[in-house]
Amino acid sequence: MSQELSLFNPLKLSQEEFETIENLSATNYAPRDIAIYLELDISLFMVEFNNAASKVNYHYNRGRLVATFEKDNKMLENAKSGNITAYQESNKAAQKRAFENHKNRILNEG
Repeated sequence: MSQELSLFNPLKLSQEEFETIENLSATNYAPRDIAIYLELDISLFMVEFNNAASKVNYHYNRGRLVATFEKDNKMLENAKSGNITAYQESNKAAQKRAFENHKNRILNEG
């Protein structure tokens, strides 16, 4: 089931600010800290962050996803080139992701 992003931008954020949200979330900054960094009202930012259909939530999650992909992709490249530690870490990450996917499937069916 796909959700559409809210076209309403109550915080009046620019594309550059949405990119900043992605970059900060990619480096594990908390939503509250991002609001402070962007000099936004924390309460209003958190309302948007907690709205699963908001652009703030989308860009925060996208930043984390892109960073995770880049790390995992580099680990996979290292594993393919024969790095045993990277191979083991890649397998562990795959098992964890499979477990999370299975858990989410079960929880969403109930």
